[in-house]
Amino acid sequence: MNSMFFSGETESRAILAAANHFGVSPEQIVFDRVEKRHGFVKHRRVVIRVDPASVDRSAEGGAVENESPAEVVTDPVVEAAAPAVDEPAPEPAPEPASPPEQDATEAVEAEAPEQASEEVLSIAHAALEQLLELADLEVSAEIVLTDERLEVEIEGVDEELLVEDEGQVLLALQHLLPRVMYGQLGRIIPCRLDSGGYQRKKEERLRGLARRVAEEVVSRGGTRTLRPMNPADRRIVHLTLADDPDVETESQGNGYFKRVSIRLL
Repeated sequence: MNSMFFSGETESRAILAAANHFGVSPEQIVFDRVEKRHGFVKHRRVVIRVDPASVDRSAEGGAVENESPAEVVTDPVVEAAAPAVDEPAPEPAPEPASPPEQDATEAVEAEAPEQASEEVLSIAHAALEQLLELADLEVSAEIVLTDERLEVEIEGVDEELLVEDEGQVLLALQHLLPRVMYGQLGRIIPCRLDSGGYQRKKEERLRGLARRVAEEVVSRGGTRTLRPMNPADRRIVHLTLADDPDVETESQGNGYFKRVSIRLL
């Protein structure tokens, strides 16, 4: 497989992007730093090259997600692009132990004694501080533990950097925070990170996209397949159309990024 390239304002952020893409911790990324190319760019960025075959997946137990296994769709497939991101656009630090491979936003908590909320919040703050230090971001976070997940709101001097490149850093932190916490908790706790309402606006766009494509499927028939999405984004599409009596959704593909197909029942 050909090498893949990742970029960031710093080398650490480029590694975060690579770790998020492959669904592993940063220390499992083997990379070469690429000489910066000069051009008509406002900001200089660090570029790294990663050979997918070199990524250490020995600690990963295979993908496990709360979605139905993908099946081959025999209907014609038409690519439906998501709306463009209006604001600066959107999912890693050493992990003491490797949790089961499943996206934290969709994870089913393992059976374990319920830790006191104070302990969970303390561990979450320490883990997030570790990740933010790695990313070299001058921000602060407010963390609230709800019945469903940890809600994390990040703000500060560098908050705009979180949502650059389609929220690359924010999504990486969201994916990796529960994995870092797993070493102390022994279970995955779903997390949702946001900054300046970015995730909320993105979720609204995804719900709107899902409804528009579903209406098109109902009126024209066939199947429509969306662009590749991470598990958190796919979950929004699935939930948006879960009660629609006319269509069904299904994830297709392998790996972290999959496509959601929408078709008539």
